[in-house]
Amino acid sequence: MAILRKMVTYTDYRWEETTELTSEQIKKWKSGNEDFQEEVLEEVEFDLVKDKVLEDHEWPELIEDGLVEK
Repeated sequence: MAILRKMVTYTDYRWEETTELTSEQIKKWKSGNEDFQEEVLEEVEFDLVKDKVLEDHEWPELIEDGLVEK
């Protein structure tokens, strides 16, 4: 008996966005000050708006009797 085996790599790209920022949050973000930007990040939640999955795989390998590893 023999089987075919291939390794498959999936990469998931996600785009996440927040709701509208307040004018104060925009001011803090534009300041460039990492402490202020951290405050904004703690105040908001990100929601998924789009995703894309890419797939890459190797050519299948023949595995014959006695050589099957799981």
